[in-house]
Amino acid sequence: MLNTGASGSMALLTEHDDTSALLLRSLRLEATSDGKGILLIEIDECKPGIHREIRHEITPAELIAAIRAHGAELPGEQHNGPQ
Repeated sequence: MLNTGASGSMALLTEHDDTSALLLRSLRLEATSDGKGILLIEIDECKPGIHREIRHEITPAELIAAIRAHGAELPGEQHNGPQ
């Protein structure tokens, strides 16, 4: 079985200042450089002159398990295999 790593990024939240349009906060998911992990990156620039960046790393298997454990299953087509 061919197993490929993750690639790319996805913005989850972006908050801008209404008056200046400057970025205040952002939260995104991004693949690690080796493609074997996922980073949750939070950038906070709410306080002038202070740049704060927090990174959390998780494996794809851990993320899948967390979503299955805490996410809500959506109604839709059920795939029960061939009948």
